Amino acid sequence: MRWTDFPRSLAFQTFLSCLLIAGFFASLGAQPAAAEDAPGVYVILDASGSMWGQLPEGKNKIVAAREVLADFVAQDFEGKELALRAYGHNRKGDCADTELVVPVAPAEQARGKIVSFANGVNPKGKTPITRSLRAALEDFGDRSGELILISDGLETCDADPCALMKEWRERNVAIRVHVVGLGLEEKEKEALSCIADAAGTPFYAADSTAELADGLGQIREVTSAPALILRGVDADGEELRIHGTALGADGEERAVASEGRNLIPAGEHALEVGVRTKSGEIYRPVTRKATLAPRGETLVEVEVSTPPRLSFRFEEDGEKHKGALVRVYQEGKEVFSIRPQDVAYVMPGEYELRSKVNQDNELKRTITVEDGEDQEVLFALETTVKVYFQLVASGSGIPYRHNTELWQDGERAYKVHSSNGARAVPGTYTLVLPNRLTPFQQEGVVITAEENQEFVLEVPSAHLTVNYLEADGSAGGQERIFLDRWNGERWQRDKVRRSGERFPITPGRYQLNGWNRGDYQFERQEFTVEAGDELELELRDQS
Repeated sequence: MRWTDFPRSLAFQTFLSCLLIAGFFASLGAQPAAAEDAPGVYVILDASGSMWGQLPEGKNKIVAAREVLADFVAQDFEGKELALRAYGHNRKGDCADTELVVPVAPAEQARGKIVSFANGVNPKGKTPITRSLRAALEDFGDRSGELILISDGLETCDADPCALMKEWRERNVAIRVHVVGLGLEEKEKEALSCIADAAGTPFYAADSTAELADGLGQIREVTSAPALILRGVDADGEELRIHGTALGADGEERAVASEGRNLIPAGEHALEVGVRTKSGEIYRPVTRKATLAPRGETLVEVEVSTPPRLSFRFEEDGEKHKGALVRVYQEGKEVFSIRPQDVAYVMPGEYELRSKVNQDNELKRTITVEDGEDQEVLFALETTVKVYFQLVASGSGIPYRHNTELWQDGERAYKVHSSNGARAVPGTYTLVLPNRLTPFQQEGVVITAEENQEFVLEVPSAHLTVNYLEADGSAGGQERIFLDRWNGERWQRDKVRRSGERFPITPGRYQLNGWNRGDYQFERQEFTVEAGDELELELRDQS
């Protein structure tokens, strides 16, 4: 016996409701099919410690699972193959605790073993969903079929089953995954639904036996309905993802694709399919007839043409660069965007390409794509280097922890973060410290073509310490102080400091203000400093 072909790339989502699975299995068993065409069913059962939790109706989850599995194996599977894997049943706290407890076998041989294991399982461990899925893929081998994960919670072993399902989809893994959640919180439902989304299957959430039964009914309807399985290939037999429409005898046109099952009515349909380009158009659509069987899946293989491929390469000084998002325009309108590492199918035509790597590299290219021609577009970047600036006060080496600016030809060219630096085109600049309280600028800063340049510049500075005094002249507490600087037109406040702290300021005219609060009142003091001055001022309570 063998497992039949099913749609490629199906996503997995955490399965909570064992009941759902049982019902689903029952629905599969009820479908008439010869052993040659019978699908295989592979169950992953959550046997982690949380399965002892109760449903709102008062039943333990593991008890519900046992009942459901017993119900399931009582069905007539008509030669279908079954398998059961469990996790979390052997050891506590072990993310490697996953085991194929009933290997793939005809239903009549697997039935008793599944019931026996379910009745004796003692949930106790963690929830290694992703590891179990990877193991299941190995168990499938070259088979294809239905995979059902039963779980009452999220992955607890630092892995991402959603990412794994996306990987399966990209690899066209021929396994369909069904997901149902039982008694989940909203956050858990949201987390698990990403797996169903990746699988292309509905996510069923149930909080009661009745809701589980309803979910099972919906799964049965989906799995037993007639379905079109599309497979696109090129002239060499290489598989391609295809999209298009199917026009049925009822006159209704329905969207179809090679990812997943296309649930459309049985009977004759006129297909128009091809490879979908990045802009959404179908390249050279192919038309053909297809007749769907009343039940089950009808596989239709269509040979289609491959559109031109568009890819990108970014270089700086002849070396590979990671690049940036590429936006693609036609007639002044953006038709799509693409990451620099991706490849896009496109329609023949003229395109304008734009990519902003940094402020010095806003790149544009205009290209013409011919039919049957793949293009790799080169974006050559103007060279930039990473630079860092550290400004320190003369006489103390205390750093000015402020962002700086690089100016050129009377215009600001770059903002430079005090810790992260900036990328800049090599050249000669004026470095500016734009802080209102401690302004400073240095002419003739030369940035060479060397990467990761670090500049340490000494700022001519005075140093100031301010102390509070009580009205009787005794030492006050460490309170906030306020310092204003005269910019030639008005006072500008920029700094809030604490008394007792020695800090640098650049030469200029200043005004010192105390923190007037409650019964405390302080008079403003004005002073001027030059580079090298060491000044200690007092703020005495005047109340």
